Amino acid sequence: MINMIFKPKGSRIWRWKFRQKPTDGKIEDISLGTSEKQVAEKRRAELLRERQFERDGLVLPKSVRNAAQRSLEDHLQDFLGDGQRLGLSEKHLANLEFRVSRLIVDCHWSQAKDVTADSMQNWLRGHSELAPKTANDYLEAVRSFFNWLIKAGRVQINPLLSVEKAKTEGRQTRERRSFTVDEIKTLLAAAGERKAVYLMAVHTGLRRSELAALKWADLRLDEAKPFVLVRASTTKNSKVAPMSLHPEVVAALHELKAGRQPGELVFKRFPRIERFKRDLKKAGIAYTDALGRFADFHSLRKTLCTNLAKAGVPRRTAMSVMRHSDGKLTDKVYTDENLLGVETAIDVLPTFTTEPGTASQGASQGASQIASQIASQKVVIGGHDMSPLVTLPRLNEAGKPVENKGESHGMALAGVGCHEVDEWREWRGSNP
Repeated sequence: MINMIFKPKGSRIWRWKFRQKPTDGKIEDISLGTSEKQVAEKRRAELLRERQFERDGLVLPKSVRNAAQRSLEDHLQDFLGDGQRLGLSEKHLANLEFRVSRLIVDCHWSQAKDVTADSMQNWLRGHSELAPKTANDYLEAVRSFFNWLIKAGRVQINPLLSVEKAKTEGRQTRERRSFTVDEIKTLLAAAGERKAVYLMAVHTGLRRSELAALKWADLRLDEAKPFVLVRASTTKNSKVAPMSLHPEVVAALHELKAGRQPGELVFKRFPRIERFKRDLKKAGIAYTDALGRFADFHSLRKTLCTNLAKAGVPRRTAMSVMRHSDGKLTDKVYTDENLLGVETAIDVLPTFTTEPGTASQGASQGASQIASQIASQKVVIGGHDMSPLVTLPRLNEAGKPVENKGESHGMALAGVGCHEVDEWREWRGSNP
């Protein structure tokens, strides 16, 4: 154990050098703030007693006691400052500040001692309208804040460790739908000065925060293939996102660009959710449909993914456009199967109930095919346009097509005087 007071050479102030055990770490060297030896001895005794009480758990460490007197808001600002020093994105820091600050106000947390698991659970129960994922985001934000306080020696425990996260699987409270092509057209017609925002959202899939943070310096409108370079500090995954721009987006942006500086925001007045709802109402689009699905701003991103699927874009390509790391997210969450034309897929399936060799059914099917061929031809009598040649199988008396034994079927123009057509009509008249 080291425990001594001394005056450094050339100094009038006494200092205390202390270490309880060789395994305790580095030696403490503390100024006692006095040139009187008796006062220095008294202060050393007080500090020694404090260290021993801390060691035995009779009092909290001084750093914790000092931190307990400060407000949580002060600690939060230090936390955010440290996160900025470590290179956390502006968006991430903004989310942390918003969520923790809201909890401090709503839960009436003034100091660290006010934060309890019960108060957090009461807040979560009182905000049951939050989606499970959103509720978990709030919990995770304040937990990370307290983990930092522990690491900084300002508190000793995280009082929120016992609060369990909500289960998110199968509990999506807000189901979105995609907009139809006609709905997008009517929305753009009603949007006025917000047309470029909505058009860019539905063609790029950029999120609200990403669009709101765009600057003119991020756009390359005069390139052979125009694109936007979304900065890493504004994206959800903190990665740079180069994205090609649709020609009609480029045209809309050119209309806004006149006189704007590179450092200016592209969309000076970004529409809030209430403004978006009013635009939907003006366009005659319901915010929620009969199934309770929402048509909010993020639905424009879902619309892009659905349109990619309808256009037959390969899954891996669609994932890249949407910036998804999991294909299930692309297929199950962001693709609206109601707009994929699933009902028409049934029409192209084969028929299995027709017994092979049934004469009447075979003849009926053969006749239907022939009728379709004839109806599809362009018959012009005495005109300059002539229909292409069609090949029609001859029918025997039983109504069956004549077996082809190496001879070609009769060839005729799909017009008046076609013997095959007359023969087919005669058979059709006797087999209504």
